[in-house]
Amino acid sequence: MSADRPSWQETAPESPATKRYWALWDSLHLKDGALHHSWESDDGRSCRWQLILPKSRIPEVLRETHDSASGGHFGVMKTLSKTRE
Repeated sequence: MSADRPSWQETAPESPATKRYWALWDSLHLKDGALHHSWESDDGRSCRWQLILPKSRIPEVLRETHDSASGGHFGVMKTLSKTRE
């Protein structure tokens, strides 16, 4: 992300989600035009990446995961697990 992190005074009146992103600022990265959150394991030997979807795209991604040929009708927990893959 940019080094131009907004001040807390600018961020304080914003939504809880905006405040959360402000707190995560140093671990947010743009990869291939998409926002990702990264974090290292406690021992520092591995790094995990989490795609941060815009709220408007979540239904589409869940629908694609659920309705795909390999998606089937697994129920909520299995659909979420497949989506995380």
